Amino acid sequence: MKLHFSIFFLICFQLGFSQQYDTVLIEEDNIDSNNQIYKPGNVFIYDYEIIQNDKKYKLKKNGSKFNREKKIREIDFELVPIGSDSIDVDTIHLIVKPVADSERTNEDQTQISYLQAPIFASLSSTGAVENTDNVWIHPIREGFFNSLEIAPFPFIKTPPQIGTEWTDQMSIGEGWGNEMWGTWEGQLLLSYHYKITDKKSIKTQIGEIDCFVIESDAKSEMGMTKLTSYFSEIYGFVKLEYTLLKDLKVNMWLIDFQTGKEFNDPMTFFKTKEYIKQ
Repeated sequence: MKLHFSIFFLICFQLGFSQQYDTVLIEEDNIDSNNQIYKPGNVFIYDYEIIQNDKKYKLKKNGSKFNREKKIREIDFELVPIGSDSIDVDTIHLIVKPVADSERTNEDQTQISYLQAPIFASLSSTGAVENTDNVWIHPIREGFFNSLEIAPFPFIKTPPQIGTEWTDQMSIGEGWGNEMWGTWEGQLLLSYHYKITDKKSIKTQIGEIDCFVIESDAKSEMGMTKLTSYFSEIYGFVKLEYTLLKDLKVNMWLIDFQTGKEFNDPMTFFKTKEYIKQ
Protein backbone atom coordinates (compact mmCIF):
# COMPACT_ATOMS: atom_id res chain seq x y z
CA MET A 1 0.00 0.00 0.00
CA LYS A 2 1.35 3.41 -0.98
CA LEU A 3 0.54 6.91 0.27
CA HIS A 4 1.71 10.46 0.03
CA PHE A 5 3.79 11.73 2.90
CA SER A 6 5.08 14.76 4.72
CA ILE A 7 8.55 14.79 6.25
CA PHE A 8 9.27 16.32 9.64
CA PHE A 9 12.81 16.74 10.90
CA LEU A 10 13.41 17.88 14.49
CA ILE A 11 17.01 19.03 14.87
CA CYS A 12 18.41 19.59 18.36
CA PHE A 13 20.11 22.88 17.52
CA GLN A 14 17.03 24.66 16.21
CA LEU A 15 17.37 24.11 12.49
CA GLY A 16 13.62 24.31 12.16
CA PHE A 17 11.72 21.71 10.19
CA SER A 18 11.35 20.45 6.63
CA GLN A 19 8.03 19.24 5.26
CA GLN A 20 6.18 18.05 2.17
CA TYR A 21 7.66 16.43 -0.98
CA ASP A 22 4.11 15.28 -1.58
CA THR A 23 4.74 13.51 -4.92
CA VAL A 24 7.06 10.94 -3.33
CA LEU A 25 5.11 7.69 -2.96
CA ILE A 26 6.06 5.49 -0.02
CA GLU A 27 4.93 2.14 1.35
CA GLU A 28 3.40 1.23 4.67
CA ASP A 29 4.56 -2.37 4.31
CA ASN A 30 7.73 -4.04 2.95
CA ILE A 31 9.63 -0.81 3.52
CA ASP A 32 13.07 -2.42 3.14
CA SER A 33 12.44 -5.96 1.93
CA ASN A 34 11.69 -5.13 -1.70
CA ASN A 35 14.53 -2.63 -2.15
CA GLN A 36 16.90 -3.48 -4.97
CA ILE A 37 19.43 -0.66 -4.43
CA TYR A 38 19.20 0.76 -0.92
CA LYS A 39 18.79 -2.57 0.83
CA PRO A 40 20.07 -3.46 4.30
CA GLY A 41 23.73 -4.43 4.29
CA ASN A 42 24.72 -2.15 1.42
CA VAL A 43 27.49 0.46 1.64
CA PHE A 44 28.00 3.35 -0.81
CA ILE A 45 31.24 5.36 -0.57
CA TYR A 46 31.47 8.79 -2.22
CA ASP A 47 34.27 11.21 -2.91
CA TYR A 48 33.35 14.88 -3.03
CA GLU A 49 34.56 18.40 -3.75
CA ILE A 50 33.34 21.84 -2.77
CA ILE A 51 33.90 24.56 -5.36
CA GLN A 52 33.83 28.24 -4.44
CA ASN A 53 35.01 30.99 -6.78
CA ASP A 54 36.44 28.27 -9.08
CA LYS A 55 38.68 26.88 -6.30
CA LYS A 56 38.26 23.31 -5.03
CA TYR A 57 38.07 22.42 -1.34
CA LYS A 58 37.41 19.63 1.12
CA LEU A 59 36.46 19.80 4.77
CA LYS A 60 39.21 19.89 7.34
CA LYS A 61 36.51 19.59 9.99
CA ASN A 62 32.75 19.31 9.81
CA GLY A 63 30.10 19.06 12.51
CA SER A 64 28.58 21.27 15.16
CA LYS A 65 29.54 22.98 18.40
CA PHE A 66 27.70 24.51 21.34
CA ASN A 67 27.41 28.31 21.39
CA ARG A 68 27.41 29.14 25.11
CA GLU A 69 26.27 32.73 24.57
CA LYS A 70 23.25 31.79 22.44
CA LYS A 71 22.79 28.43 24.19
CA ILE A 72 22.31 26.56 20.92
CA ARG A 73 24.32 24.17 18.79
CA GLU A 74 25.73 25.69 15.59
CA ILE A 75 27.37 24.11 12.58
CA ASP A 76 31.16 24.15 12.69
CA PHE A 77 33.21 23.50 9.57
CA GLU A 78 36.43 24.57 7.87
CA LEU A 79 37.24 24.39 4.17
CA VAL A 80 40.80 23.71 3.00
CA PRO A 81 42.23 23.27 -0.51
CA ILE A 82 42.09 19.74 -1.89
CA GLY A 83 45.38 17.99 -1.13
CA SER A 84 45.80 19.59 2.29
CA ASP A 85 46.98 17.51 5.24
CA SER A 86 44.78 16.38 8.14
CA ILE A 87 41.43 16.37 6.38
CA ASP A 88 38.74 14.98 8.70
CA VAL A 89 36.25 14.46 5.87
CA ASP A 90 37.90 12.80 2.89
CA THR A 91 35.02 10.56 1.82
CA ILE A 92 31.35 10.11 2.70
CA HIS A 93 29.93 6.69 3.52
CA LEU A 94 26.22 5.92 3.12
CA ILE A 95 25.16 2.72 4.87
CA VAL A 96 21.81 0.94 4.96
CA LYS A 97 21.61 -0.54 8.43
CA PRO A 98 18.57 -2.69 9.30
CA VAL A 99 16.37 -1.26 12.05
CA ALA A 100 13.11 -2.15 13.74
CA ASP A 101 10.08 -0.16 12.58
CA SER A 102 9.84 1.50 16.01
CA GLU A 103 13.43 2.77 15.70
CA ARG A 104 13.21 4.38 12.26
CA THR A 105 14.39 7.98 12.10
CA ASN A 106 11.68 8.73 9.51
CA GLU A 107 8.50 6.66 9.65
CA ASP A 108 7.82 4.39 6.64
CA GLN A 109 11.23 5.15 5.09
CA THR A 110 14.29 2.97 4.71
CA GLN A 111 16.84 4.16 7.25
CA ILE A 112 20.15 5.33 5.79
CA SER A 113 23.10 6.64 7.78
CA TYR A 114 25.96 8.90 6.74
CA LEU A 115 29.50 8.69 8.12
CA GLN A 116 32.49 10.91 7.38
CA ALA A 117 35.84 9.19 6.84
CA PRO A 118 38.56 8.82 8.00
CA ILE A 119 37.69 10.24 11.46
CA PHE A 120 34.26 8.58 11.81
CA ALA A 121 33.39 10.92 14.67
CA SER A 122 29.64 10.81 14.09
CA LEU A 123 26.84 8.86 12.48
CA SER A 124 23.75 10.73 11.28
CA SER A 125 20.62 8.88 10.18
CA THR A 126 17.82 9.92 7.86
CA GLY A 127 15.49 8.35 5.30
CA ALA A 128 15.26 6.97 1.79
CA VAL A 129 12.37 5.72 -0.33
CA GLU A 130 12.67 2.99 -2.95
CA ASN A 131 9.85 1.13 -4.69
CA THR A 132 8.37 0.56 -8.15
CA ASP A 133 7.16 4.17 -8.37
CA ASN A 134 10.19 6.21 -7.32
CA VAL A 135 13.57 6.41 -5.62
CA TRP A 136 14.24 9.36 -3.29
CA ILE A 137 16.99 9.91 -0.74
CA HIS A 138 17.75 12.58 1.80
CA PRO A 139 21.32 13.89 1.29
CA ILE A 140 23.85 14.16 4.09
CA ARG A 141 23.04 17.16 6.30
CA GLU A 142 25.93 17.28 8.77
CA GLY A 143 27.71 20.63 9.25
CA PHE A 144 28.54 22.22 5.89
CA PHE A 145 26.17 19.82 4.16
CA ASN A 146 23.24 21.77 5.61
CA SER A 147 23.76 23.67 2.36
CA LEU A 148 22.22 20.80 0.37
CA GLU A 149 18.84 21.41 2.01
CA ILE A 150 18.27 24.41 -0.26
CA ALA A 151 18.76 22.28 -3.40
CA PRO A 152 16.56 19.54 -4.89
CA PHE A 153 16.95 16.14 -3.23
CA PRO A 154 18.04 13.16 -5.36
CA PHE A 155 14.75 11.89 -6.78
CA ILE A 156 13.62 9.86 -9.80
CA LYS A 157 10.29 8.48 -10.98
CA THR A 158 10.51 4.82 -11.97
CA PRO A 159 10.65 3.01 -14.26
CA PRO A 160 12.80 5.80 -15.72
CA GLN A 161 11.81 7.26 -19.08
CA ILE A 162 13.53 10.13 -20.87
CA GLY A 163 11.19 13.11 -20.98
CA THR A 164 9.38 12.37 -17.72
CA GLU A 165 9.05 15.53 -15.64
CA TRP A 166 7.35 16.49 -12.40
CA THR A 167 7.17 19.21 -9.75
CA ASP A 168 7.10 19.33 -5.96
CA GLN A 169 7.58 21.66 -2.99
CA MET A 170 9.14 21.73 0.46
CA SER A 171 9.51 24.30 3.24
CA ILE A 172 12.66 24.49 5.35
CA GLY A 173 13.42 26.43 8.51
CA GLU A 174 15.88 29.31 8.80
CA GLY A 175 18.28 27.13 10.79
CA TRP A 176 19.46 25.52 7.56
CA GLY A 177 20.88 28.86 6.39
CA ASN A 178 24.44 30.15 6.60
CA GLU A 179 26.31 33.22 5.34
CA MET A 180 28.18 30.99 2.87
CA TRP A 181 25.04 29.86 1.01
CA GLY A 182 22.34 32.29 2.16
CA THR A 183 20.20 33.15 5.18
CA TRP A 184 16.50 33.91 5.59
CA GLU A 185 13.91 34.40 8.30
CA GLY A 186 11.16 31.93 9.09
CA GLN A 187 10.24 29.25 6.57
CA LEU A 188 11.67 29.17 3.04
CA LEU A 189 9.42 27.63 0.38
CA LEU A 190 11.31 25.69 -2.30
CA SER A 191 9.50 24.89 -5.55
CA TYR A 192 11.08 22.00 -7.45
CA HIS A 193 11.10 20.97 -11.09
CA TYR A 194 12.57 17.63 -12.22
CA LYS A 195 13.08 16.15 -15.69
CA ILE A 196 14.78 12.98 -16.91
CA THR A 197 16.75 14.34 -19.84
CA ASP A 198 19.19 11.66 -21.02
CA LYS A 199 20.73 8.23 -20.55
CA LYS A 200 24.49 7.89 -20.76
CA SER A 201 27.39 5.73 -19.64
CA ILE A 202 29.74 7.41 -17.18
CA LYS A 203 33.16 6.30 -16.01
CA THR A 204 33.58 5.63 -12.30
CA GLN A 205 36.14 3.94 -10.07
CA ILE A 206 33.98 0.83 -10.08
CA GLY A 207 33.66 0.77 -13.87
CA GLU A 208 31.41 2.27 -16.53
CA ILE A 209 27.85 2.64 -15.33
CA ASP A 210 24.73 3.31 -17.39
CA CYS A 211 22.84 6.20 -15.84
CA PHE A 212 19.70 8.21 -16.37
CA VAL A 213 20.35 11.95 -16.09
CA ILE A 214 17.89 13.99 -14.02
CA GLU A 215 18.03 17.78 -14.29
CA SER A 216 16.34 19.53 -11.39
CA ASP A 217 16.07 22.99 -9.86
CA ALA A 218 14.66 24.61 -6.74
CA LYS A 219 13.25 28.14 -6.91
CA SER A 220 12.67 30.31 -3.85
CA GLU A 221 12.82 33.94 -2.79
CA MET A 222 16.57 33.37 -2.33
CA GLY A 223 17.11 32.48 -6.00
CA MET A 224 17.57 29.20 -7.86
CA THR A 225 19.65 26.15 -6.99
CA LYS A 226 20.20 23.14 -9.25
CA LEU A 227 21.04 19.45 -9.05
CA THR A 228 22.07 17.18 -11.89
CA SER A 229 21.75 13.56 -10.75
CA TYR A 230 23.08 10.44 -12.45
CA PHE A 231 20.94 7.44 -11.50
CA SER A 232 21.80 3.77 -11.99
CA GLU A 233 19.19 1.05 -11.57
CA ILE A 234 21.93 -1.03 -9.88
CA TYR A 235 23.90 1.51 -7.82
CA GLY A 236 21.38 4.29 -7.26
CA PHE A 237 22.57 7.89 -7.40
CA VAL A 238 26.18 7.51 -8.52
CA LYS A 239 26.94 11.18 -9.21
CA LEU A 240 25.46 14.41 -7.87
CA GLU A 241 26.36 17.87 -9.19
CA TYR A 242 24.96 20.73 -7.10
CA THR A 243 24.86 24.40 -8.06
CA LEU A 244 23.99 26.39 -4.95
CA LEU A 245 23.81 30.12 -4.23
CA LYS A 246 26.71 32.59 -3.94
CA ASP A 247 28.89 30.83 -6.54
CA LEU A 248 29.01 27.65 -4.46
CA LYS A 249 29.04 24.17 -5.98
CA VAL A 250 29.24 20.67 -4.52
CA ASN A 251 29.99 17.48 -6.45
CA MET A 252 29.79 13.91 -5.14
CA TRP A 253 30.55 10.68 -6.98
CA LEU A 254 30.52 6.97 -6.12
CA ILE A 255 33.95 5.38 -5.68
CA ASP A 256 33.06 2.08 -3.98
CA PHE A 257 30.06 -0.16 -3.41
CA GLN A 258 29.77 -3.07 -0.98
CA THR A 259 26.90 -5.41 -0.28
CA GLY A 260 25.87 -7.98 2.30
CA LYS A 261 27.61 -6.28 5.23
CA GLU A 262 26.77 -6.53 8.93
CA PHE A 263 27.20 -3.44 11.07
CA ASN A 264 28.48 -2.80 14.58
CA ASP A 265 26.16 -1.45 17.24
CA PRO A 266 26.60 2.27 18.05
CA MET A 267 28.65 1.67 21.21
CA THR A 268 31.12 -0.57 19.34
CA PHE A 269 31.27 1.88 16.46
CA PHE A 270 32.13 4.89 18.61
CA LYS A 271 34.68 2.86 20.56
CA THR A 272 36.46 1.27 17.59
CA LYS A 273 35.62 3.73 14.76
CA GLU A 274 34.70 0.69 12.65
CA TYR A 275 31.13 0.43 11.41
CA ILE A 276 31.40 -2.93 9.62
CA LYS A 277 31.63 -6.11 11.67
CA GLN A 278 34.90 -7.92 11.08
